[in-house]
Amino acid sequence: MNILPASLEIPRVTCALFGAIKAVATLKRTVVLVHGPRGCVYHINYILGMRGDRHNPVFSTCMDEHDVVFGAEDRLRNAIEELDRLKRPDMIVVLSCCASGIIGEDLESACRAARTDALVIPIEAGGFSGDFSTGYATTLRALVARTAKRGVEKERGTVNLVGMLRGGPDLREMKHLLSLIGISVGTVIPAGATVADLQNAGRAERNIVICETSGLEAAKFLEETFGTPWITVPFPVGAELSLEFLRDVSVSLGLPVPDSRIIAREHFSFSGRKPAIALFAGPTRAIALARFLRSHGLSPRTIILDFPSPLLERIREAAGPECKILVAPGWETIEETLVSLDIDLIIGGLMERSLATRLGISLIDVMHGSQKTAGAGGGDNILSLIGKCKK
Repeated sequence: MNILPASLEIPRVTCALFGAIKAVATLKRTVVLVHGPRGCVYHINYILGMRGDRHNPVFSTCMDEHDVVFGAEDRLRNAIEELDRLKRPDMIVVLSCCASGIIGEDLESACRAARTDALVIPIEAGGFSGDFSTGYATTLRALVARTAKRGVEKERGTVNLVGMLRGGPDLREMKHLLSLIGISVGTVIPAGATVADLQNAGRAERNIVICETSGLEAAKFLEETFGTPWITVPFPVGAELSLEFLRDVSVSLGLPVPDSRIIAREHFSFSGRKPAIALFAGPTRAIALARFLRSHGLSPRTIILDFPSPLLERIREAAGPECKILVAPGWETIEETLVSLDIDLIIGGLMERSLATRLGISLIDVMHGSQKTAGAGGGDNILSLIGKCKK
């Protein structure tokens, strides 16, 4: 029997509640309510704000010690009704957390009892149910299961983008790319979706899974319920992967394979010494970014994944045999690896900022919604940022 040590280093992954909030916080005309202590919401709001993500306010029932002992379903019902009256949203998403989950609060019952004009959706998101990747997947499946209308007609030439967690320039570029082959986007799940968008999710001819970690379970549900086939595609970082993205969608829909000239190529090129790169990313972006970087002679020396993934072999293939891949490492291991590999450039996000500063390593943050990474323009942006960081 494996016995865990009494103390563990704080991991780089956070809880299911973070993933759930991240998954619903960009929905339009939607209120997010966490049934739990105020601290859970404060820290997640703080992280999302530091990442530069634009999101809706997240509310809390602010459970206290009395509530944890005696229960607080009446408090939850009152909070739902108050938010409905004050905010007039189309939808209220109610999330559990560790505290309300441990004491067995019945979210479903409280949501049914609340008298509202808004659609109210309860989702279990207690931290003990998994990490943030579990929160993504569970929440997106619950959203489509609770909202998508049955018996709708298919719309030819329409696809859903499933597992697209952020809007901004990357989402706009994906819609533009698909328009080049005559395809329109019906519902984006979840970035920027309205209740009406989610209700129409069954109309699409295909579901395009942008991120397998977050979107695969929702796509499987839509296939089971509406008979809509789904495909996974490369995240279209740069021209080459954008063309592959369009080819995969075209083949899936029985359309002619697009000519390679439909996509402009990157304009930026390198000269001189290549930087030693460490790539911090989730599985889907790790594959795309590693392939893009290798195609420009910038193979990453190491890739750091925050959690285990069934895509590990695909990541290894994308990164090449010389790349060292770390899965859910501790901070000490990460620092030792960066030093031993003489890394001078980190491509990652907010979490790596302090590490980069301490080690004197340049950092490019490509993990927030305002940074363009999709399409040839996104590729040019990444290459330009790398060029500016070269020593």
